[in-house]
Amino acid sequence: MEKNRLEAFSDGVLAIIITIMVLELKQPLGDSFSDFWALAPTLLAYFVSFFFIAIYWVNHHHLFHSAETINVKILWCNIAWLFVMSFIPFATAWVGSYMTSWAPITVYFIDMVLACITFHLMSFFIAREKGERFHLGLRSILSIVIYTLAAMLGGFCPIAAFIVVALISASWIIPEKKAKPEETTDKSE
Repeated sequence: MEKNRLEAFSDGVLAIIITIMVLELKQPLGDSFSDFWALAPTLLAYFVSFFFIAIYWVNHHHLFHSAETINVKILWCNIAWLFVMSFIPFATAWVGSYMTSWAPITVYFIDMVLACITFHLMSFFIAREKGERFHLGLRSILSIVIYTLAAMLGGFCPIAAFIVVALISASWIIPEKKAKPEETTDKSE
């Protein structure tokens, strides 16, 4: 399969996910700023989710730009990642409505953990297909740990969980640079 097909399909699914999320936003129940501020938890969840999807979209593009060939394992990993990503609108709507409840917070952040794991698994298979060694960097490990801790402990202090998750997600604004193979130079000249 050509990687352009996979990228186009993934781009389309992510665009639909963002569209569903924005359609889930409801207008304020009144015409005052206090009515608008009553939607703050929903808007916070929307912001974090949109930001999360946008960062993954950029990193997905970067990852597949470096891919040379696509095999069945990469295809299925991408499908698994898109499946997890497609759950974000549901989790966002639920946590936005019940920002201080354990179940929605746990489901929301578990979805982020699964997105992180499936994306790194896809990275692993792409590196393997290229014959490169895969290295799970500190930023990757921190992401998995922080998303997991947010899922387990986020109910104690939801706002802090959202802030920490937003910060670790923001660290991915600039995708990882892959190490270039060392060039050999002839110094005998």
